[in-house]
Amino acid sequence: MAGTKALRVRRVGSREERKRPTVYLRLKADESFSGHALFEPNPEQEDNPGYFEYYTHFDQQANRYVPCAGEACPFCAANDSPSTRAVTAWYFPDNEKNEQIKLFEFNWGTIQALDDESEDEDGLMGKKLRIKRLDDRGNYSIKTRTGVDNKPLTAKVLKSVMAELEEKFDLEGMQEKRLQAALEAMRVQEALEDADDEDEEEEEEEETPRRRRTGKPVAAATEEEEDEDEEEDEDESEEEEEEPEAEADVDEDEDEDEEVDEEDETLQGVFNVSRIADEETGIFNFTNDEGEKFKMFLSEDVEVDYDEIQKGVDVQLSAQADDEGDWIITEIEVAKPKRRTTKAPSRRR
Repeated sequence: MAGTKALRVRRVGSREERKRPTVYLRLKADESFSGHALFEPNPEQEDNPGYFEYYTHFDQQANRYVPCAGEACPFCAANDSPSTRAVTAWYFPDNEKNEQIKLFEFNWGTIQALDDESEDEDGLMGKKLRIKRLDDRGNYSIKTRTGVDNKPLTAKVLKSVMAELEEKFDLEGMQEKRLQAALEAMRVQEALEDADDEDEEEEEEEETPRRRRTGKPVAAATEEEEDEDEEEDEDESEEEEEEPEAEADVDEDEDEDEEVDEEDETLQGVFNVSRIADEETGIFNFTNDEGEKFKMFLSEDVEVDYDEIQKGVDVQLSAQADDEGDWIITEIEVAKPKRRTTKAPSRRR
């Protein structure tokens, strides 16, 4: 097409690029990091490029988090209450040059803890803090580091680092792109659903009673066919009278199975990562020892180290079915070697 730039596959140009470095920091339970804050946890403060606090919704249909679009938000229109999150910037002077600025996202509870720490320390900008994840439920501890080795950044260094931050990162713009991509995906999904509905309507029209090639309506069956139908009905009635107890047993078994399905809504065991569909929103594909395939979604409060958990790795995980019947990962870690025992799930009907 004239005027359209040809697409080219993005190639890996070096071993360094192969490492797939990410700007986002992620912590597992009992892990921590110490870095210099490049922000103040105050959404009202101007000239605060290292901090972006925003609202977000969980898209049940796509199983991912979507930034709130405000007055134009389809989730708010459906009375879905948003949650609060904040993207923060950190400086690590001991890292390689292109790895010195990292981003970390906090939930609502940790935002409050940051705010309290800022009040106690008379601000956080340039100071060194230690952030530790306490558990898999999204709880963190925050402590300002002191001492000779933990001095705040000098005014000169801070000015230089902040200039680099503004040049490389636009925290608000990153979330806007994420929102636009999610809304576009929703529009595509709606279009596909509308097309499916049209196909179903066409199929229903095609399945309406047609006339036989003899010119007689389908409903006008021959007397011979009616006699055969009556004989079949009589045979079925006799079979039903002979085996009433067997059918009752089957019904009881089905009821018992349904009760088990309704009670068992959790899944635990060792799975193999067959595919990571989306690191940002945490969508995984797994297989167990029996070859069963599962699609699961990472809980908002669970973070994954994608340097360890990659395609082909065995993981120990726990998951729980949500209201839609989808598996939500509540705990996940690299499994110990030679342990491939997986508890088969009971899916709800």
